[in-house]
Amino acid sequence: MPISALLYVSRKPNISSEDFRKHYEAHLELLKKLAGDGLPLSHKRSYIARTTVTSPPDDATTRNSRTPGTICHGQQTELDFDVYAELTFADQAAFEALHARVTATDAVAQI
Repeated sequence: MPISALLYVSRKPNISSEDFRKHYEAHLELLKKLAGDGLPLSHKRSYIARTTVTSPPDDATTRNSRTPGTICHGQQTELDFDVYAELTFADQAAFEALHARVTATDAVAQI
């Protein structure tokens, strides 16, 4: 039975949203190399749309005070991450195999 792993990833404060996106996409190439034939069935990602403002909104978070997310409903505190990713695996064993590969000492050193 397929399973999904959900990731909420935040950029470092000194990295722009654009640079973060480029870095994350490049990071996927490293994942492909490390995973070999153990890649997830899919890796869907959605980046938070952010704008740069001179005056932070009232509900701004410290990390994103000058780059609030574009929201229709809710509060900025609910968007204190920069990308939401959903990785789908064939089953639990496939997830655990990839997890073992990317947490191995040599892989961690590359990541």
